[in-house]
Amino acid sequence: MNILAIETSSKKLCIGLMNRKGKIVEYALDAGRRHSELLLPTIKKALRHFKLSLGKVEYFAIGLGPGSFTGLRIGLATVKGFAAALNRPVIGLPTLDILAQNALPTTSNIICPLIDARRNLLFAALYEAGLNKLRRISPYLLIDIEELLKRIEPGVSVTFLGDGISLYRKKLKKRLKNVIILNEDYWYPRPSNLIKLAGNFIGRGRFSNPQRLRPIYLYPKECQIRNN
Repeated sequence: MNILAIETSSKKLCIGLMNRKGKIVEYALDAGRRHSELLLPTIKKALRHFKLSLGKVEYFAIGLGPGSFTGLRIGLATVKGFAAALNRPVIGLPTLDILAQNALPTTSNIICPLIDARRNLLFAALYEAGLNKLRRISPYLLIDIEELLKRIEPGVSVTFLGDGISLYRKKLKKRLKNVIILNEDYWYPRPSNLIKLAGNFIGRGRFSNPQRLRPIYLYPKECQIRNN
């Protein structure tokens, strides 16, 4: 099945395409605030790689955030437009779920992705790690580092990843005994993981309603515009 995956919640523009043979091409560009400028050319590049037209895409997958307010709107609007024009199913997935997959496989008990939410806050969630799968054991959080540390039981081993590490690396190492901190190669969502998770939903026939899809912001509504 041909799946086009789009993730625009961070400074990285992440695009992936899987063809019917199960082969994946993916791009992760340092877009900054240029998502709208780079999104369509990168999608075209991915399609050319497999010599496909957009009309051959059977499913669209989109990261819903939390993350950049502007980036999320651009990505979601694009996918909604494609899905409506082509009458194709859409799978919308939380960015924290996608990001947490970067840490697999792991020897830790817990995986915790950290996304810089500004204002001394983090977007985060806690996942119980199995052999090659995760189970989320917390809500999606907008939280400060002290409150997050209180949620982690003493003695458990934790793997952290995400751009929030750049703010709190020293504190995490000082406060937690059994901690693994992944390097920057693991800090941003990978399109291949979005495709993997979307494939699980496709296999179960679980799709999102494009008209009801909304970004996951977590910030109160009155803060959303000023947050970016």
